[in-house]
Amino acid sequence: MNITAIAAFAVVAAVLAVMLRQYKPEYSIVLSVAAGVFLLMFVVAAAAPIVDKINEIMDKSAAVSQYGGVLIKALGICLISQMACDACTDAGETSLASKAELAGKIAMVLVALPLFDDILDVVIKLLG
Repeated sequence: MNITAIAAFAVVAAVLAVMLRQYKPEYSIVLSVAAGVFLLMFVVAAAAPIVDKINEIMDKSAAVSQYGGVLIKALGICLISQMACDACTDAGETSLASKAELAGKIAMVLVALPLFDDILDVVIKLLG
């Protein structure tokens, strides 16, 4: 992953968005969101070896694979909700940004519910 290229692209997109905001604010938001999506796609593509290694580790143990799946889903939820929150904040919609953040938190709890069941089972076995 070439962090210099990513940082340069982000800075150029930010400068263009600020310059464009003076003349066409609606296009500035579109540029910001498009640049964010492009950067996220580049980073996700560059992170493929990490995901492959995590899958390899999860395949070695059946117990870890369930928790690893929850971890991958949680990471995806965090990235998506943070990007939505940032896009809404950039657009000046702080209320929508807080709702996107709340939706991400609720989605995280839903993904983690099976883990809560496993923890409860362990506690019941220890006590009983």
